[in-house]
Amino acid sequence: MVSTPIKAVISGYYGFGNTGDETILQALIGLLRRDPRLDILVISANPRRTAYQHKVSSVNRLNLFGIIKAIVRSRILISGGGGLLQDVTSSRSLLYYLGIIGIGLLFHKPVILPR
Repeated sequence: MVSTPIKAVISGYYGFGNTGDETILQALIGLLRRDPRLDILVISANPRRTAYQHKVSSVNRLNLFGIIKAIVRSRILISGGGGLLQDVTSSRSLLYYLGIIGIGLLFHKPVILPR
């Protein structure tokens, strides 16, 4: 029996070249790869670099339809790393990440918020 890959979508401040966030992403991907069935897709500001650097699928963080499509096809949404849910840098940032989580919940996907 052939098993279908389980898609995990990861959202965060990825693709901006921030060493701390990219390190968090690398660690998260490393943990997820312990399950060989997982197909990982990362929402990123620079999808080409993210896909190349981390050997994952990636979609541009401004591509709303691509993000929705990825989440709909996923089994899980991980909103991870670096204190995303804050309004110190900008209230738009908070609204963006809450919006991604809202899309996941709208389509009844489990949402994980790592500490």
